[in-house]
Amino acid sequence: MLCLMTKVNNFYVPKVDSLRVRVPLCDVEIIDRTLIDNLVTVLEDTGEVIEEKKGKPFIKETSSGLHFKIWARNRKDISESEVQSELYFLVNAKHLKERYFEGITIDNIEVILNEINALKVIKISKKNFLNCDILDVDLCFDFEATVDHFHQYVVKRYNDMAIVSAKDIKKSYGFKTNLGLELNKRDHQTPSKCHAKFYHKGIELDNNSTSFADKFLKGVDYKNICRFEFNLKNRRWFQHYGIKRIKTLKQLLVYKNTRMVFQDVYRNWFIQREIKPMTSMYWYQCILQAMFELSTMHELDYIKHRAEALAVNRKQIGKIREQYHQLMKVDEKQFHEARRIELTQKLDEFFGVENRTYDVRTNVSNSDTNKKIDINDQIPF
Repeated sequence: MLCLMTKVNNFYVPKVDSLRVRVPLCDVEIIDRTLIDNLVTVLEDTGEVIEEKKGKPFIKETSSGLHFKIWARNRKDISESEVQSELYFLVNAKHLKERYFEGITIDNIEVILNEINALKVIKISKKNFLNCDILDVDLCFDFEATVDHFHQYVVKRYNDMAIVSAKDIKKSYGFKTNLGLELNKRDHQTPSKCHAKFYHKGIELDNNSTSFADKFLKGVDYKNICRFEFNLKNRRWFQHYGIKRIKTLKQLLVYKNTRMVFQDVYRNWFIQREIKPMTSMYWYQCILQAMFELSTMHELDYIKHRAEALAVNRKQIGKIREQYHQLMKVDEKQFHEARRIELTQKLDEFFGVENRTYDVRTNVSNSDTNKKIDINDQIPF
């Protein structure tokens, strides 16, 4: 019996991948009191306290790759005189299980709420859950690319485009467990240069030490799914990106302009590109350039053979083959693939890159490149 795989259909859609939330203890029913109870040891005769321990965090990791953590702490805000007793816990898109690739949304948040309450450690209402303060937010979007295209047109391209100062960390990696580009670390970042990364989600899921994909994603086609992700560490990060009014989980999930934050992160990290006119090329060279960029490999081979058939002598055939080989060098073949054009153009559009300049090393362009075709003889049309 043929088993059809479910295709992910929310590419280029901003979504929440994970975060940490906090809530006042008074808004939560504590079931497991080891979270908050102090273990106090006293001398029976004098009543002197000789040992006092804080509550014990609840940590659970399942064999299927789900991770839960709940802990209590006291916090004193600068603007407040009283110490606040609060509960913290992690919220992750993996808690959605089979719906993982949806990301955390206002429509599926109740699924995660049920998972947390099912732990029998705390019980929190949906209203109080959505009213939780948010910290350490990871935002992401997914896009589709084969491993080769991702490596060539994403990792290499953005590695060359990254604006890195002496204080920044840039690392591209390519090994069995993953493939991608990482910019700064979670513990080494600033609001303007936040922790961000491109990575191949399909490789990560296949090579993860847990069995999350085996357990929950058996019917999902995630082989060619790639991801861009960045972190908003705390309120300073939110203020830097103009979203300081977003303080609660509900406000984050109903916010409609998340893509603008992605574009700001992009502008902080990568070279801005603008179109430059191809003034050094003849009009017929522009036509040839556009034809080569927008044709598939099969179509380009057909064009070459047709051109040879139209030639009237061996000299013309030699010129045709010479020009074709020059444009179709081994290291430039993928440059002409329609998929390459579609991938880079969609990423540029998502990040709001309306203007692009040509970069020789990365071979970045669609039909607006100024890559020059060296043609010795003028070609009449």
